Amino acid sequence: MKSIYNSYDNRELIKRIDLLEENSKTLEGNLTAEMLYRQMLVELDIAFGKQDIKVSGFKKSLNIFLKNYFIKNALTQESHDYYYRKSPKELNILDLKLELIQKINRIGNQGKHAVISLHHPFWGRMTYKEWDNLVYNYLDNHLKQFGV
Repeated sequence: MKSIYNSYDNRELIKRIDLLEENSKTLEGNLTAEMLYRQMLVELDIAFGKQDIKVSGFKKSLNIFLKNYFIKNALTQESHDYYYRKSPKELNILDLKLELIQKINRIGNQGKHAVISLHHPFWGRMTYKEWDNLVYNYLDNHLKQFGV
């Protein structure tokens, strides 16, 4: 099984990210490369303990039932359906792409020690393995939607 903590698997993800262009959209056309970068950066910033998000009480209560299903099934639904995230608007798409690659490299170099926060605002307490599944599957699924 591929892992976000494995530097070889990370290099593969980065090669796929490099194939994305500024105007890339998913095959369905509902997600742009910029949206993907922003969503992934927020998830990684949560793992690194640098981002907090607001989650409504009702949606947060659903996490007990949805957590394992959502993470194990390649996160097919957009996470923005579940919670509001603060994201930096000032960065351009190239800066976002480079920051994402840098953070993926950080996880590959540091392994599970890169994950500082084992608490996700929506999913609650998560193990290193669950963080691995969340980040890798989320990114892999969306890259497939882009055809890369």
